[in-house]
Amino acid sequence: MIKATNSTREEFCMIVKRFMKFSFLGVLLMILFGCNERNSRAYLEDRIGNQISRVYPTKNLEDLFEQFPNGFLIEQSYLFEDRIIDFELEGIEKGKPLEGTIKQINRKSGAEEEKIPVKYYEGKFLYDNEEAARKLLPVEKFLFQKMTLNKEILSKFKLKKTYYNDNNGSFDLEYVVMNEQINQFLELESQQQVTLGFHGSNANRGYYYTLTVELDRNFKFRERISE
Repeated sequence: MIKATNSTREEFCMIVKRFMKFSFLGVLLMILFGCNERNSRAYLEDRIGNQISRVYPTKNLEDLFEQFPNGFLIEQSYLFEDRIIDFELEGIEKGKPLEGTIKQINRKSGAEEEKIPVKYYEGKFLYDNEEAARKLLPVEKFLFQKMTLNKEILSKFKLKKTYYNDNNGSFDLEYVVMNEQINQFLELESQQQVTLGFHGSNANRGYYYTLTVELDRNFKFRERISE
């Protein structure tokens, strides 16, 4: 009777060990192959869509103080074959002008080739050198002033890729779109198809989201608002 009992216990222990082994393997495979709820389209669209709708659309830049009373930073970049145009505006205090710069950077060397101070006040852009500024940035507006984005709208786009990094909480959501507002804003052909991306991180405590539009390796647009 004692031998039978010991044998039964050993068999039971073997079954438990096997179960634990396969359970661990299953979890590992889920991680490796992206079977992660946070890597899903539903999670990322909920995470991004509910937040980005706070900004898209905002016609008047100064109205961003309603969402970010402690201030905010707007960043916009155009990446071309030979150069990068960086446009930044910072809102520090409501009622005062937003201040920033327009820069042209050599894409190959990384050298700053031109820098023009800019202000935005009461719905108007003010430049130290308007002629030079318009050559660098012919379109003095932001995509979030024109485009409405939210969870429902994202759900209608054709999905290209989802990504979630469990180590640092960063995430990406990309779509293949043919969007009239984007094409008009970037002065592309009306039927042009582009990759529309959204990028952020759960590590950021405040609002910090980046929108990207990529045509090919020689043209990429980026727009970010952060608090």
